[in-house]
Amino acid sequence: MKLTLHQQIYLETIHGLCKSHGHAHTKKIAEELGIKMPSVTEALRSLAEKDLINYQARKNITLTETGNKIASELEKRHNILADFFYNILGCPKTRSEEIACRVEHVIDEAFRERLAQFASFLREEMKSGDNDPIKEFQRRYNRRNSADEAE
Repeated sequence: MKLTLHQQIYLETIHGLCKSHGHAHTKKIAEELGIKMPSVTEALRSLAEKDLINYQARKNITLTETGNKIASELEKRHNILADFFYNILGCPKTRSEEIACRVEHVIDEAFRERLAQFASFLREEMKSGDNDPIKEFQRRYNRRNSADEAE
């Protein structure tokens, strides 16, 4: 199912709220995203029409099975990307999270899996030998500096 960037962001937000509170509310979604409630209501109706959320005005909002599957995949992509940017490439934590938030929406499942395999391969190589390719990369191309570490 093809979703717009905004629809994906709404699903992620609802997913996060459901994980924290068991459900979401229009007002809380609006606060999280920094947008007005009428805009949220319009987006929620659209997601409900696609059978991605359970939505009725002034009621708790939850994800459908399909919506939860899509949101979980986006969360997986985000976590893999943020981990890769931070632990493999050595980018600052805050920056890694910001970049992951953008990139997760444009990569597909095959790319996510390939990136996860590469990160796993590097970690396995570190365990099997004296050479730590990740630390060597970070040493050579020192992307972190003391200002970044303070984040």
